[in-house]
Amino acid sequence: MYTFIRVLLVSSFLFSVNSKIDQLQEESKFQEALKLCEDNYNDNDVDLLWRLARAYFDIADQTSNIDIKKNNIDKALPYSKRALEIDPNSAKANHWYAVIIGQKGLLEGTKQKILNSYDVREYGLKAIKLDPQYDGTHHLMGRWHYNVADLAWYERTIASAIYATPPEGTFEEAIEYFGNAIDTNPNDLRHYLWMAKSLYKISEYEKAKSILDEASKIEVKNESDKILINQIKELYSKL
Repeated sequence: MYTFIRVLLVSSFLFSVNSKIDQLQEESKFQEALKLCEDNYNDNDVDLLWRLARAYFDIADQTSNIDIKKNNIDKALPYSKRALEIDPNSAKANHWYAVIIGQKGLLEGTKQKILNSYDVREYGLKAIKLDPQYDGTHHLMGRWHYNVADLAWYERTIASAIYATPPEGTFEEAIEYFGNAIDTNPNDLRHYLWMAKSLYKISEYEKAKSILDEASKIEVKNESDKILINQIKELYSKL
């Protein structure tokens, strides 16, 4: 009986900590969220581990400084790997591993981006299968299709040299995923910007402008949003 009560109390405490971390993250208090993750670190707690990876990603996402981005993504990677190792059927563990490995590829150049692309696709699709209502993974897969469809000719040559069957993606599929992301969370600027960027790529300029008009109604919450707003203004000027 004592053991059962103890387990119940520990579970209740961990739930409370994770809820507080999520609240801080939602309020864009990313450093505080990271500190709370670190203060309660447990190498066997999958829910804390993927939150720790997310915390480092959030800090990386608040800046355009490549060195700061790389530093934080490198810190996030082992936690995302460990979370996936503990529970391969955790949707968030799959999602955050796919996000972090994808970011690492983007930061390290063309070859690494292509090498990592298959893992991004594999774990991203698995995360959607496990939790189809999470907008973040739909956005992730939209970005995957956009990035693959947008490969330059020399990048495709590298991809062909690395893989017998290089990754294939289309802007149309990217648009579908970004649409799913907007449907599940209509308050995230990222979804609108990348939907508009994809529409721009296939010359759907009026639709892109309409999507950006919708984005302009969304509240700006943090430095990442400010960066997105600047990108939205830049894209709008081309339409």
